[in-house]
Amino acid sequence: MPADLQVADLDNGAVRIIEAGTDDLVRLDTIIRGTARTQVLAGSVEAGMITYVTRSAAIGFPDYTTIRLRDGQIEIFGRARYGASDLGVNAARIDGWLDALAQRG
Repeated sequence: MPADLQVADLDNGAVRIIEAGTDDLVRLDTIIRGTARTQVLAGSVEAGMITYVTRSAAIGFPDYTTIRLRDGQIEIFGRARYGASDLGVNAARIDGWLDALAQRG
């Protein structure tokens, strides 16, 4: 995960940053783990950083999403593992997770 992130939609991913604390990280982790075809690749809530892999339904292409709690913010970096474009899939997935988090907050 890059050291300095800025909110952006990228060609093959997206970055989102929200003001949040440990409780929000726990809730977001629960939401992400409940996403179809998603599993933890590395990290933990206790470590303050987790990377997940979510595979596409049709072919199983992997997208990686890393969340990190730092300085009162949760940084979320989702990206396609292969290819030059993710067609907005990572941004939509992350925004859906954040919408779910806001509803639970």
